[in-house]
Amino acid sequence: MMEDDIDIDFSNEISKQEESQLREYYDTLFPFDLLYDWLTINSINENEEKDKKRSFERREFSVKISKAGKSFVIRNKSFNRIEDLKEFLKGRQGNDGVYEVPERLDIGPVFSWEPSKMSTVSAQDYHPVSKELVFDIDVDDYNPIRVCCASTSLCEKCWGFLAVSADFIDNYLRECFGFQQIMYVFSGRRGLHVWVSDRSAQYLNKENRASIINHIRIEINQNQIPILRRSFDQILLPHFENHVLEDQQIFTNEKQRKYFLALLPITYKRQDRKITITPSEDIEKKLTEIQNEELTNSQIWFAVKSYLQDNNLIDHLYNIVFHYTMPRIDEPVSIGFNHLLKSPFCIHPDTKKLCIPLDINEIHKFNPNQVPTLDQLIADPKLFNKFKQMFKNHVNQMKLKYNLTIQDPMDF
Repeated sequence: MMEDDIDIDFSNEISKQEESQLREYYDTLFPFDLLYDWLTINSINENEEKDKKRSFERREFSVKISKAGKSFVIRNKSFNRIEDLKEFLKGRQGNDGVYEVPERLDIGPVFSWEPSKMSTVSAQDYHPVSKELVFDIDVDDYNPIRVCCASTSLCEKCWGFLAVSADFIDNYLRECFGFQQIMYVFSGRRGLHVWVSDRSAQYLNKENRASIINHIRIEINQNQIPILRRSFDQILLPHFENHVLEDQQIFTNEKQRKYFLALLPITYKRQDRKITITPSEDIEKKLTEIQNEELTNSQIWFAVKSYLQDNNLIDHLYNIVFHYTMPRIDEPVSIGFNHLLKSPFCIHPDTKKLCIPLDINEIHKFNPNQVPTLDQLIADPKLFNKFKQMFKNHVNQMKLKYNLTIQDPMDF
């Protein structure tokens, strides 16, 4: 058996109190049984228990452990039973009597062999077999277009960027690819994770995953595709007009106004009138004229929108709305097999918040600042119940939708 791959960085060592709380959390609250079902449902072929067990044994896990002022990220962990994972997360006691408790749990792919035994087989024989299709969207990628927060901070207003991304992705994945087993998880600090567990999604290769990303990526000359037109009309434009304009002060904040103007063409040749206009300059001039008037961002936008429509700049209208509302996906996380993602229900090591599953129908009402922390969960375990029930409902739906007939995993 090989030594685990270990990456080291420097950070503050967690307190004994936090280690004790983590041990209690993993011992009494973390839903290990549901996690096992969620990760193994779509591995069933002929023998349910045997197939699920083999799939779990070959699943890669990663943990972060802090000790003596350093953080160790340990990869290539695997476990024979879910009970073994539980015992590992509860920590091991060192010679000094102090428990080393993992602060974070990450999930990777299912390999052809158990990750903990990878040194016993050739590199050719050891390879990833399956992995959920995942999407990672971090709010700091929206820093150029938000004023409510900065860096990795996250509030209800900028959460809207992630919520509308979830709406778009959910619609796109279901309509274009037929995926159904989709779960949304708050990352615990600054982001949203999307897990697609359909069997057909799990067996996609890198090229397939890249193709899906490319399909989602928007180019200005693609806005006539029906799915994009519907998404624009029903999801993206309403969110931009009802939330982004005022929440992010698109015209009333100087930085935002300059950013918006930079999205407009400097010159544009109108073929119908055979004249050249200057949209960026025209709109900037108008904004300067009305700067002393008490107009809302929405009122200004509808004037700008009329200008764009009247001058046959519809493509640029689409492009502006797409720019402010489309998902900003961390593409390597979705495409590659080496990127692991935080497990649902782990505790974020920095914020101490719970990584919770979200209901897509309620995702715009979610407040990231009301997510319970480790302290709060230990003090009041009942806070955990609604999140566990949400996860249980998702797993039960997966069980109902799963077709036990053996299918080609690429048939979707």
